[in-house]
Amino acid sequence: MNHEEIQLKELLERSRQQLTRPFSNVQRKMLYLLNVSYLILTPLFLISEKIATGSFVPAPILGFIYSFVWIANLVSAVYAYLSLKERDIYVFNIRLNVAKLKENQKIELTLRWTSVLSVMLMSVANMLGVGNPSTDAIITDFGLAHSLIVLSAMVLGRAAMMAWTGVVIGILSYVTFGQLNYSYQYNYLTPQESIRYENALKEHQPWALKRQEVLKASHLNPPRASRYFNTWIIFLLVAAATAYFFAGVALDLFKVIPQVTDDIKDAIEATKRAEEQRLLQQQESLSTELKALKAQVNPHFLYNTLNYFYIKSQDVYPELAESIIKLSEIMRYSMRNDFQTANLQEEINYMRQFINLHELRYPMFIKFSVNGPVEQKEILPFLLIGLVENAFKHGNLTNPEHPFIIDLIAYEDRIEYFTSNLKNKKQRFESNHIGLANMRQRLDLAYQRYHFDINQTDDVFSCHLIIYN
Repeated sequence: MNHEEIQLKELLERSRQQLTRPFSNVQRKMLYLLNVSYLILTPLFLISEKIATGSFVPAPILGFIYSFVWIANLVSAVYAYLSLKERDIYVFNIRLNVAKLKENQKIELTLRWTSVLSVMLMSVANMLGVGNPSTDAIITDFGLAHSLIVLSAMVLGRAAMMAWTGVVIGILSYVTFGQLNYSYQYNYLTPQESIRYENALKEHQPWALKRQEVLKASHLNPPRASRYFNTWIIFLLVAAATAYFFAGVALDLFKVIPQVTDDIKDAIEATKRAEEQRLLQQQESLSTELKALKAQVNPHFLYNTLNYFYIKSQDVYPELAESIIKLSEIMRYSMRNDFQTANLQEEINYMRQFINLHELRYPMFIKFSVNGPVEQKEILPFLLIGLVENAFKHGNLTNPEHPFIIDLIAYEDRIEYFTSNLKNKKQRFESNHIGLANMRQRLDLAYQRYHFDINQTDDVFSCHLIIYN
């Protein structure tokens, strides 16, 4: 492995770490918030129960559950707190290496599952009404289970979230249909008392009518258990759908990032091999030469993309998610199967995505105009982007008085494409014009009639391309 390959490998690894770090930190912060909330609120709850009922817990088994959950969250909170630190810390003069702590994925994953599952265990006990002799668990004790749906999606993943949603809906159905009966109405009466009261109302017995008036006057006429069931079902399904589709987007993106960096590396290596093969087979057929020339475009673009990753890896911006999405759109178009023709509108969209991605780095002044029936025209893929890449690499696009001009007009018999930009006089490297040379060679091979002019002064570089039908 030569020096350039080592540098590329290190660059990709730094890019991967910088891109995945924000989401990892969000997961740690969410888990830390859960841990601290439970550690603080549980003692307050137990003390309030002691004051109100004379006992910390209504059933001994709850004491074991609360203790287990508290200890699990305490260990998880300590680990999460240490992993969120940016520098090494000292505990009793013992130095803790925070970097190695973050690298230990097995410990973090184990504590994450233990912490969340322990809270889920407590939630199951509450939903089942363990130690609660009344029948009001369906009214309030499904709130914690509801909130754990989104949390489990972000911290444990979609599969864990769907499993937990199934458990909660199952318990809700059991409590409603098995314990309370779906038509059970008054939560402060036994089922037998409810039947006697309802029959008395139907018979217009004085005591029942009088009781009904008192209840209405005191606003004590409670809803049916079925109403709580219907409400909780809606809440649970909405939470599950939200967690699956929106929280899942972040999880999927987190999983895709390493694959993207690997794909970029593979694409560069594959392109390098293709270029070497092209140099050895210059005398082959027109089809082989055309494929080799087109294969040079992707390395040039990927090189610019890697430069962008490098710049972004120095300091993670809040717009990171947006930039990754734009990059994925560009990669999708770049990996197309058809390298013979492309719709002109698709090529324009590709250029806009490329420009938008670079505009996230710093303000640019670009005047991009498109006219004519571009959706009816076909063009060689990745042809027009070459001049845009050239302007970004060698031009000065930050002068509002001299913006980068891109003017594309589709006529019935031709396509005209014009670009003009200021030169970057602070450029630190000399251009080898590979991109422009490849563009001209591709034009020679693909089109019988075209006109390609390059004009430049000390300050301005411009190109005018006309492709005839």
